[in-house]
Amino acid sequence: MNNNNNTATIEYEYPLLERVRTYLRLEHIVHALQPNTPVSQQNFTRYFSALFSVLDLCERSDVRTDVQKDLERRKAQLKIWAEHPDVNQQQLQETMQRVGDALQAIQPMSRVGSNLKQDRLLSAIRQRFAMPGGTCNFDVPQLHFWLHQPQEVRDADTNRWWSELDVLVNGLLLELELMRGQARFQTASAPNGLLQESTEPLSLLRIRVAADLPAYPVISGHKQRFSIRFLRYEPVNGKASYDQNVEFELALCP
Repeated sequence: MNNNNNTATIEYEYPLLERVRTYLRLEHIVHALQPNTPVSQQNFTRYFSALFSVLDLCERSDVRTDVQKDLERRKAQLKIWAEHPDVNQQQLQETMQRVGDALQAIQPMSRVGSNLKQDRLLSAIRQRFAMPGGTCNFDVPQLHFWLHQPQEVRDADTNRWWSELDVLVNGLLLELELMRGQARFQTASAPNGLLQESTEPLSLLRIRVAADLPAYPVISGHKQRFSIRFLRYEPVNGKASYDQNVEFELALCP
């Protein structure tokens, strides 16, 4: 929840491209992973579930190639903007440096997470995390043993595992930051709780709604067309649709 102009709001996002859908899911999982938080007996299930979810997503799609291509497009776009007389050159040069650094780091990478598949502990426990209660100490005694090692031993392992992912994640988060920064929020209206639009190709929709609105947006669409319908959290007389006019803020990210 955000506090915009002293008014509490809730932000929603919806990807209009499949690779952006993957980016947002990875961003969400990394927030749950909390790579800088020491792993203990209290939080290990959250940590390993998130770590294995990152690996699953990276195995299903070539995220590294997608991020590299997107950053290369950003770099070319920034070079064009540099020729505009009104652009903030200092800020532009700083952004170009960040994109260049991210590209330089990501280009020599091989398949993301390939080395983690060879890790004895991770390979032994990964499938167990998909089973209800599969992390009991009789199921995975090696994990139980690891959790009783000194914290510095566990920290060394988690740092080593994270080093396999941080370059990709840093590049991905930079791409999302630049994507979101390309569009400002503008006032929009959904007559009778529904907005449908055709538009230029887009990557991401961002929606900002007043927190006291008793409804939430359900979004569908693709890169050139989208619809936003507001539904009640608690249906009234069995009716879920919110049929009143809704004023909200909308950012269309190319």
